[in-house]
Amino acid sequence: MLDYKFNLFVKSICTQLIDIIKKNLINIKKLKDTFYKKNDGSHVSEGDLLIQKLLQDEISTNYNKYFLISEENDHIEKWKNYNNFIVLDPIDGTENFISGMLEWGVGISVFENNKHKESAILLPDMNLQIMSGDKIPKNKSRIVGMSTRHFKKGLQPCDKNFDYRALGCSMINMYYVLTGSFNHYVDPIGGFVWDILPGLNLALENKMDVYVDDKKYNGEFLSPEKRYKIKILNK
Repeated sequence: MLDYKFNLFVKSICTQLIDIIKKNLINIKKLKDTFYKKNDGSHVSEGDLLIQKLLQDEISTNYNKYFLISEENDHIEKWKNYNNFIVLDPIDGTENFISGMLEWGVGISVFENNKHKESAILLPDMNLQIMSGDKIPKNKSRIVGMSTRHFKKGLQPCDKNFDYRALGCSMINMYYVLTGSFNHYVDPIGGFVWDILPGLNLALENKMDVYVDDKKYNGEFLSPEKRYKIKILNK
């Protein structure tokens, strides 16, 4: 049984990292027009890289027992030598970010001894965030959040009792399912740990049903070297 009791020390990690992003937000947003195509065809911006550098510097200085796993850093195989992790998606929804849209976010998860300790989702341009320990008011909705990857493949078959949305940003999808603006969120194509761990664990803390690869998820650390199908359900 995992202990989700609030831990002030771990809370301070996410608080500190989010504060750094907020203090540097103007400079981060100035970099949206400088971006590069990666080998997988997606883009990375200088804004992504600045966030990663700022947080890597902070982690190296003040939280150096944690190994940083980020979408944009070199962690393959190296992570296997550690048990304490900070998982970061520096800009989730980079295509939205470089296109001048508001719908982009940052995801952070902290693990100690391979067990989840705390997570945070920050949506800077929307002035929204959720962190471990927050009380989340719930909306009622018949909207299902879907990954953009799934939309590209087509939605058939789908349940006609629901409407469907794809927003191009996993952190926003997670935020909306956590707040009940999505009835549930599914990604049958799969995301990497930086895409999913913040939302999965915040959902667990809020007593939601969470599935990874069609099995109940209980807050354990997941390998960063593969994609995972996910489903988050409001009860």
